Amino acid sequence: APPFADCGGTQSGRTAGVSMNSGTAASLSSIPTTVLMPLIAVIFLQLDVLIRKKATMGCSASFAKLILFIFNVAFFLFGVASLAVGIWVTASKDELFRFINLLDGQISAGDGKEQIDTVANQSGLIVIAAYVLIGVGVFTLLVGFCGCCGAIKESTCLLYTYAALIGIVLTIEIVTAILAAVFQNRIRGTAEKALFDLQNNYFVSIPTYEATKAKTTGNDAAKAAVTYLLNLAQISFDCCGAQQVNDIKNSSSWLGSDLKFKGRTLVNPMTCCQLKSSSLKTEIKSPAFNWTNFDSYLQDSNCPFTANSPALNQKTCYQGLLDYINKYSLPLIGVCVAIGLIELVGILLACCLANALKNDNAYKS
Repeated sequence: APPFADCGGTQSGRTAGVSMNSGTAASLSSIPTTVLMPLIAVIFLQLDVLIRKKATMGCSASFAKLILFIFNVAFFLFGVASLAVGIWVTASKDELFRFINLLDGQISAGDGKEQIDTVANQSGLIVIAAYVLIGVGVFTLLVGFCGCCGAIKESTCLLYTYAALIGIVLTIEIVTAILAAVFQNRIRGTAEKALFDLQNNYFVSIPTYEATKAKTTGNDAAKAAVTYLLNLAQISFDCCGAQQVNDIKNSSSWLGSDLKFKGRTLVNPMTCCQLKSSSLKTEIKSPAFNWTNFDSYLQDSNCPFTANSPALNQKTCYQGLLDYINKYSLPLIGVCVAIGLIELVGILLACCLANALKNDNAYKS
C-alpha cells in the first residue's frame, strides 16, 4: 500500500497536489529566483522523501515533519533579515545620527546642554538595539537550524532543543509585555519630561526662527532646528505643548524670543492654532515653506494673538503621539498574538514529532 494510504489519499490525488503546489510556486515569480527556487526545490525534495519513504511513522507524524520543516525555513529567513538589519544599522550609524550629533556639537556649555546631550546619547541606544538585532538574528538562525535539521534527520535531541529554544523566546515575549504594561507610567513621565525640557530651552517664535534658520553653528542654529521639529509635531498631531495643553507658551526660550509678528504681539505659538484644512499640512511640512505667511493658513487668524482662543489645539503632543501609536496598536497586537500562537504550534509539532520518533525507535528495538 502507498505510504499515505491511511490518509485516504490516492496517487492521482498526490499528483494533483504536486501540480497545485507547482502553480502556487509559479505565482511567486516576482520573488527573486535565486532565493525562491532553492527553497522550493528543498521543500519538494522533502515532500518526495516523505511520500516515498518506507517507514513506520503514521501520516500525522509525517505531515507534522513537513509542516515543521516549512515553518523553520520561514524562521530561518527571519533570522537572516534580523541579522542584515542589525549589521546595516551598525555600519550606517554615523550617517543615521549625523543630525543629532551636529545639533549636540552646536550647543555651548550651559544653557540646557544637558537636555541635548541626553537626546544625543539616545543614539547609543539605537546602536545597542542594532546589536540586539544581530543577536536575535544569530539566535533565530540557530533555532531554525535545529528545527530544520531535527525534522530532516529525525533527531529527537535537536527537536527537543528546538522546542526548548522556542519556549525561551515565547517566555521572553510574555515577560516583556508584562514589564511594558507595569512600567508604562514611568516611561510616560520620562518622555513627557524630556519633551518639556526640550521645548522650554530651545523652542522659539516664528519670527526668531525665520531670522536664525540659515545659521549652521551655535545655540541659535540648535534652537532653529528644535523649533522646526516641534512645529512639525504640533502640526502633524494637532497638538500644543508637552505636559499640559499650551504649556509651550510659558517656555523660557519662547518668551525670550521675538514675539512681534506683522506688528502684533504673539500670545500663543502659531503652530498651536488649528489649520483651515488638514490638506495644508503637506505644504507646510516642506522645508521650503515660507513661515512668514503662516497666519493665512489658520482657521482663525487671530488665534496666535488671543489668550485662551477656542481655535487652539486641545491636546498635548505626547497625547498626540500616543493617539498615533494607538491607531496601529490593534493590528500590531494581532500580529504579536499570531506570532505567539505560531511559536506555540511549533513547540507542539516538535514535541509530537520527537515523541513519535522515540516511540518508533522503541518499536524497532
